[in-house]
Parts: sequence; C-alpha cells; structure tokens
Amino acid sequence: MKPLSWISIACALSLSLLMVLPTSAQQRFQRWGGGVDDEQLHFGFSFHYINADYKITLTRDWQAPFQAPNGNQIADSLYSVSSPIYHGVGLGLLADVKISENANIRFTPALVFSNKTVNYGYTPYTNNSNHDRQLTALVRASYIDLPLLFKFKSDRKGNYRGYLIGGGKYSINVVSSKRYDDTGFAPVEKFLKTKPGYFSYEAGIGFDLYFDFFKMAPEIKWVQSIGNLLDAREPNMYNHPIERMMLRNFQISLFFE
Repeated sequence: MKPLSWISIACALSLSLLMVLPTSAQQRFQRWGGGVDDEQLHFGFSFHYINADYKITLTRDWQAPFQAPNGNQIADSLYSVSSPIYHGVGLGLLADVKISENANIRFTPALVFSNKTVNYGYTPYTNNSNHDRQLTALVRASYIDLPLLFKFKSDRKGNYRGYLIGGGKYSINVVSSKRYDDTGFAPVEKFLKTKPGYFSYEAGIGFDLYFDFFKMAPEIKWVQSIGNLLDAREPNMYNHPIERMMLRNFQISLFFE
C-alpha cells in the first residue's frame, strides 16, 4: 500500500477518535440518577429540619389582668407576649408525577415533631416586689403534613439542575387529646391550645443532584399558615390577651429519589 494511503487511514482514525472521545468522557461523567427523570411516577423519602414560631396579634386590652370566672384576678398586667423560635424535625415520603420535562406534581406527606412556646411577662404582684414574673406556655405539636406542590425545573446541566417549588398543605395535630385535657387545673397550669388542623402555603428553592443510582435534592422552604390557629373556646390566662396566632416555618429538607 502506498504511503499516502497509510497517511489517509491514520488521519481518518485520528479524526474518529477525536469525535468519539469527548462523547465517551461525557457519558462517563454524566450521572444517571437512577432514571427517575424518565419515569412518569417515582417515589422517595425525605428528612426535614424546621425553625418555627408564632406570629401573634394581641387584643386591644391585652395588658389587662385576666379575670377568672369566679371574679378573682389571676395575674397582674402584662407587658410582653412573644413566641421564640423553636426547632423541630420531620420524616417524610414522596410521590412525584411527571407533567413535562420541566414540571412535576409532588405529594410529600411527613410526620413533623415541632413543639412551640409563648412567653408572657407580668408586672410584680405587689409593690414590695421588684422582680417581673415570666411564664411560658408550651404548645405540644406533632403534625402529619399533607402537602401538594408544583415543581418547576430548569434544564439539566451536567449532574445538577435548579428548581422552584410551591403549593399548599393541610396539617393535622396528632397529639393525644388527653395531653390537652386541663380540666380541674389551676389557672396558671392551663394549656395554650391551637386548632387540631390548619391550611398553609409554602414556597422554596432547591437543586437536583444526580448520582449513579439515585437523585438527591437539598431544598429550602418558607411556610405560612392561613387563618387563626388559636383555640380560645375555654378562656384562660394564656389565650385571653391573644386575638390571632399564625404559624411561620423555615424548613430545610433533603430528598432522596
């Protein structure tokens, strides 16, 4: 074979390798993610860390002492009512329905443990006391969250893509009613009670990270309740200065799909 023919064959092989190698390298480093993006329906699980507090609206006469049904004054005047940030955790499941390449509907039920407190500051009982009195009402809360969310995704870039998520949810407090039974308790031992269920809306941002056999998604969300959570059917010294309570959550989640 002529030398020119060998040179032609070598050049052709070199060009072929140059065209194949980048594709092979891309396939090698492109994570598959278990193929969840190609499925019409897929499942997963999640972990949640929650910071929560109450947004409190006070009544016009919130500083006035509470009067018991028998007419006795239970506490002196209030000077502050506040809800500090409380921490909680949650575990959840995931069902994801693919609408298009850039949109999904997600149902993410979770069991969330997130007690909260409300602090009350009272002026001294007597003129001989120079110390203010602080009382704390604990709100016990273990919720089953039932969110229905829309996920809007960017195009995939390598092994990640960003997304926005938003929607609404209904939450049910599953704490036993026996733990809220304060019949016969002294006024200072009564409970601050919230309604057993409420609606809320939530919105957030996250990133899909692709690995060989699964996809992981860290996510940050803001959650705001709708309506008044306060259960004031039985007036006591803790709920009488409050007109309205709303729950606010800042939630960090980690999804595995």
